[in-house]
Amino acid sequence: MHDGEKKEMKWIYEIIVSKIPPFSLLSYQYSILLQLLFLLILGIILGLVFQLKTISLAYGSLGILVAVLWSMLILQLGPTLRKFRAPLSKDENELLERYKGILFHKNHYEAIPGVAIFVPFMLYLFHDGSGLLKYWLGENPNILLLFFVSLLIWDVCYRMGLGIWTSILALWRSLELKKLAERRTELEHTPYTELRALRKLDINNVFFGLISLLLLPLIKSDPLFVIMIFAFMTFITLTNVISAYLISKVPWLPPDIYNLVKESSFAYVGTSLKGVTHITPVVYVFDGQRMFFNTSKEAKKLKVMKKNNKIAFLIDKRDMSNIYENKAVLFTGKVKIYGLLDVPLRLIQMLRTLRLFITKYPEYTRKYSTSELPKAWQLTPIIARILVEVKPARIIYWRGAKQISVPV
Repeated sequence: MHDGEKKEMKWIYEIIVSKIPPFSLLSYQYSILLQLLFLLILGIILGLVFQLKTISLAYGSLGILVAVLWSMLILQLGPTLRKFRAPLSKDENELLERYKGILFHKNHYEAIPGVAIFVPFMLYLFHDGSGLLKYWLGENPNILLLFFVSLLIWDVCYRMGLGIWTSILALWRSLELKKLAERRTELEHTPYTELRALRKLDINNVFFGLISLLLLPLIKSDPLFVIMIFAFMTFITLTNVISAYLISKVPWLPPDIYNLVKESSFAYVGTSLKGVTHITPVVYVFDGQRMFFNTSKEAKKLKVMKKNNKIAFLIDKRDMSNIYENKAVLFTGKVKIYGLLDVPLRLIQMLRTLRLFITKYPEYTRKYSTSELPKAWQLTPIIARILVEVKPARIIYWRGAKQISVPV
């Protein structure tokens, strides 16, 4: 894409709305809310003028609410992708640029799924055998009401199409990114913040699918559309769950650092409180995405981390015969200290981490499970040993005598 296209990254609906006052005078977030208010007031006025039932007004308001909720979720895409930094991998960078180029194509292909939903829906709706119009508007509805409902249906169908469009592209992007990640060399990688942002967008789309269930009261009188809504929800949800899972399996560390972190056995934890620094060696595990170490509830570093969660986490590999073969990586960032409240919320993650410790350090975990060690060192589940997760914000890597700063 050219620079102008990168900066624009808008869909046809946004472009049209951005040219119509007063919506054009507001940021997109506020213009969405103004559209909600405008459609809601217009719908209520038309309903009162043509004496619609209260339930019909409620159905119309629900349809508007769904469209706005979808808009707020879709709104995250453009700003998030605009802030993307280029991956330190030519192939991965080209893939993500291609993904953005297709997603926000100048020919606005994103409207095609919406049209493909809208046209058959309208043909079916105005077919003599369909009872939905009567269910919504009663007998012989006025032409203005029909026009307003058609506009609202287009709004909903367009956003349903966007959900399908973004979900299919997200799954394709995640599949390709995982394949490319397996072919990385040396320091090639996509930064952690970018991978986390992509995963967040996929999770947003999962909610996009679930929100569609709010449409069920509007179409419950037609079994065919009930089935279609459930099919849409299932497709959107499953597609994005798979995409988010694939993204979670893409390493955010380049191969050189990934292998160093995976293969090393010890690290040094640096903490600081009121100008007093503290450094201790720890054993740790790495699950391919996150680093964990555990510490005693009596340990000084834990007491410091509870007051200042900033941390330095150093892993090094030394060759005493040749200093130019030495490697080290320093992660600076913050920690998450796991507590009792995390047990029900992150039990699976905690059990996986425990299994990694047992597999990597069988002798260590066996000794720590005995009562032969000091109380502060005993591996008493939940009570005496505390699990800590490292959340890096910056990475510095040394290879030989050369220092390299690696984007997170």
